Amino acid sequence: MTKAIKSSGRIFVKAKVCDLERTLLGGQSFRWRKLCSEPKVKYCGVALNTYWELTPEKDHIAYDAHVADNTPAKINFTALLSDYLRADFDLELQQKNWMQADENFKKFVGQPVRMLAQEPLENIICFMCSQNNNIKRISSMVQWLCSTYGNKIGHFNGQDEFSFPTLKDLQGGRTCSQLDAELRAAKFGYRAKFIARSLTEIEKLGGLDWFEQLRRMPYAEAREALVQLPGIGYKVADCICLMSLNHLQSVPVDTHIFKLAQRHYLPHLASQKSVTSKIYEEIAQHFQQLHGQYAGWAQAVLFCADLPQFQPKLEPSAAKKRKK
Repeated sequence: MTKAIKSSGRIFVKAKVCDLERTLLGGQSFRWRKLCSEPKVKYCGVALNTYWELTPEKDHIAYDAHVADNTPAKINFTALLSDYLRADFDLELQQKNWMQADENFKKFVGQPVRMLAQEPLENIICFMCSQNNNIKRISSMVQWLCSTYGNKIGHFNGQDEFSFPTLKDLQGGRTCSQLDAELRAAKFGYRAKFIARSLTEIEKLGGLDWFEQLRRMPYAEAREALVQLPGIGYKVADCICLMSLNHLQSVPVDTHIFKLAQRHYLPHLASQKSVTSKIYEEIAQHFQQLHGQYAGWAQAVLFCADLPQFQPKLEPSAAKKRKK
């Protein structure tokens, strides 16, 4: 029976520079959920082979961290969580810079979103699952992957929690076609073959060492290297560059960002119905020029501001007026 080792602590990230709701549940990662709202808000999820419970306070974030009892080395959980939330990034200063450069930005800057520093393999597979999909379905696919191929951390709040599988876990002596078949049986659909083939290519390219090479490459080169993987286009490549390779100028352009660009930044695109390759590059380059070396982080703030679940709730009377 798997037992978990618990460690508690805090990181000094203030609430005014970290909205955990938007950061954890806004589409960057698919392994977090709100645990409770009272007596204090808590979020729980798995990241970096650890099950976390996070409680945001005014001046810090308190954590309980759990790892399996067979974890080989002692872990500095404070450092781990600080790196994951990029605690050393001065978001308050950067938001001021974005507002000075962009008169529209103050409309969206109400809640501070932090850019998570995620593991590349998990990020690649999750965003391959995200294509033509919704957050609930993506989360269930990722949970299946973890429970099937990952290692159990423990049982928390009514459910078993697992680490994200390594490249070795996923291959596990299977051929590419065998993994493809297993994923198809689990209703991954057309994504199955792309995931299986991409894992084979990543192994050939050097596995974890290749990810380190991508981090050291200029952004444009890393992006081009990623789109050579089966099933990865520029949007997914930009998500990976931004969220797990430290290329913070990378701007993924999805439907939300396309519509924001049409309404507020590039009105000449208002008549366009879809994002072509040319339009994608035009929007990405516009935000990169406007928001600078951290344009991808600014995009995350804009993205979350446009998500329906983060819109202010109207009073019943106001909602009726809007419908009329």
